[in-house]
This record gives sequence, structure tokens and C-alpha cells, in this order.
Amino acid sequence: MKLNEVIAAIDEQHEAAIIFVKKVNGKVLPNSEAVLVVIGEEEGDWKTDQIASKYCPGFEYFLEVFIIQDMIDDLKGMANYNTLDQQVNRIIHYAEFDA
Repeated sequence: MKLNEVIAAIDEQHEAAIIFVKKVNGKVLPNSEAVLVVIGEEEGDWKTDQIASKYCPGFEYFLEVFIIQDMIDDLKGMANYNTLDQQVNRIIHYAEFDA
């Protein structure tokens, strides 16, 4: 699944899931491969790189689903973020520089 597809269907995703992405030439892009992982209680204290190693080697932590759900709710009311592409690019920027 691609990152933009995951974000397009974010309300259908388990809110406790963690999104991991595979960077393209060192960058997260809307069409980067994405994997959703829901961890068990025994893995709750694990670092994200440990989770990635177990469930999706070669992928890197992106964000939790609930964070993106909150961001989409906030972005829907903003004039500069009406389209899915605009929302996806804003979320990528947040994940890379603000999270």
C-alpha cells in the first residue's frame, strides 16, 4: 500500500496502528510504500526501530494513525489544504520536521 492510500483511508484504519514507510532516495514521498502495524501489549515499550525490525524490515517509523486522523480533521477546515495531495504533503512535512 502507498502512503497516500493509507492517508486517504485513514478513518478506516485502527487508531492504535503505527505507520512505517520505505523512503525513496532518502525521502518520504506520497507514493512511498507504507505498512500499518498494530503492536501487542508485550511490545508497548519497544522502540520504533525494534518494531520495524520485527514486522517490516527496511521500513522506517512515520507516524501513528491517531495523529494523522487528528491532523486531517484540523486540515479540512483550512483553505490551503483542501485536496488529499495537499494534506498528504503537509503530513509528510510534519512527520519529517515537526514530530
